Amino acid sequence: MKAKNILAATVTLFFVSIIIGCSSTRNIKVDPPLESSDIKRMTDSPSFVFVASYVDPWNGRRRDLSPGYEISVSKDTLISYLPFFGRGYTAPISPSDVDFDFTSTKFSYTVTPTRTGWDITIKTRDQTYLRELYFRLFDNGKATLNITSIDRSAITYDGYIKRRTTTASKK
Repeated sequence: MKAKNILAATVTLFFVSIIIGCSSTRNIKVDPPLESSDIKRMTDSPSFVFVASYVDPWNGRRRDLSPGYEISVSKDTLISYLPFFGRGYTAPISPSDVDFDFTSTKFSYTVTPTRTGWDITIKTRDQTYLRELYFRLFDNGKATLNITSIDRSAITYDGYIKRRTTTASKK
């Protein structure tokens, strides 16, 4: 009889935890899909956030990324929080210099319309190890980012863009 009570309590606890876990997913906020005209406005201004979903190192395997890795682009500030997987050609001075975790206020921004979207080239002048960031934005909101660096192997990120909010900041 005691074993039946323990089994019943375990099964009840299991189902209650599933119900509680599923009920919290109703509060997830989903950004509305972007129109091509919205993307054009965001690239011209510039004011957008690139959210990385996958990373593809130059000589490594493609990896899924957990949420939270992004680059926020505005007219006067570039805020990056992206991981780096690959080969470094010089040792970093600080462990915090391993990832692409920086804020830049001195950069050039060039946008070029293409048949399927927009190509954006950003060259920073206050980050000594970065050569350029090359975005390819598509009409459907998907995007890729190639980063070339002076002391690291090239790396590509796949993801999407979203509207930049005024509270977007480095994590």
